[in-house]
Amino acid sequence: MKALLIVALLACPRPAFAQDKWFAADKAKHFAGGVAIAGGGYAIAVPLTPRTKWRILLSTTAGLGAGTAKELRDRRRGGGSWRDFAWTAGGTAAGTFVAWVIDKATD
Repeated sequence: MKALLIVALLACPRPAFAQDKWFAADKAKHFAGGVAIAGGGYAIAVPLTPRTKWRILLSTTAGLGAGTAKELRDRRRGGGSWRDFAWTAGGTAAGTFVAWVIDKATD
């Protein structure tokens, strides 16, 4: 499913808006959203599977899936931004990493 969403984003590329700066105020929200969703995805996976790789996969899929869905929705409304998606992906990576570190520390 994740691959399908990424293909959908790549199939209809649009340039970022001129006012869409790399360090705009909304980028922190995208990063924080990625952290929260990925961390929550990892936490949900803990009681479901003892395998770390599946926990990481669920965490990453949740964060990137949410970011992809948001940007696809924004594209349909005439917006969407690869920069927003990049910040969400960074937050997803950070959230997954922090959740994994906490998981390992509590073993």
